[in-house]
Amino acid sequence: MIDFRDLVEDFQKLAKSADETELAVLSGIISGIQAKREQKKYSYISSLLQLNKDVSQQDTSLTMTMPNTPLVHNELKITHGGMIATLIDSSMGILANSTVPEGYATVTTDIQVRYVKPAIGDHLTCKCELIHRGTKTIIVEGKVYRDDGELCAVSTGNFFILKI
Repeated sequence: MIDFRDLVEDFQKLAKSADETELAVLSGIISGIQAKREQKKYSYISSLLQLNKDVSQQDTSLTMTMPNTPLVHNELKITHGGMIATLIDSSMGILANSTVPEGYATVTTDIQVRYVKPAIGDHLTCKCELIHRGTKTIIVEGKVYRDDGELCAVSTGNFFILKI
C-alpha cells in the first residue's frame, strides 16, 4: 500500500529540485489525472498524453492531436516511436469502436507503423480512415503529421470485433 505522507514528501522533494522541463512534465501529469478524474478524458493514457479527438459525422474518419511535450520525447529530444504508436493505436481504436453497435467493442489484433521522418514541432496530428468493416474485423489506416504538415508515420491496424 502506498503511504500518502511518503508520496507527498517525495513529490515535494522532486518539485523543489526540478528544472523547468521537469516541472512542465509534472504539471502535465497532474493535469492528466485531473482530466481523467473529471471524466474529460476516457483513459489515463489519453489524459496523460493530452489526446484530443474529432470523429467525422459518417464515423469513417477521425483526427486526433497530441502535444509534442518533453513527456513523450526520447533521449534525442524527439518524439519516442512508442508514443507515436500509442497515438496511432488510440486514434485507430477509437475510430474502429465508433463503427460497432452498442454491446460490441474492438481490440487491436495487429498494427504496423512505418516511421518516415522525425516527429518534431509543437503538436502531432493523426488522421485515420476506415478501410474495411467486416463482420469480425475492421481495418483502419492512420497517418501522423507534424505541425509543418510533413508526414512522419504511416500505419495500418486490424481490429477484432467483440461482443461485450
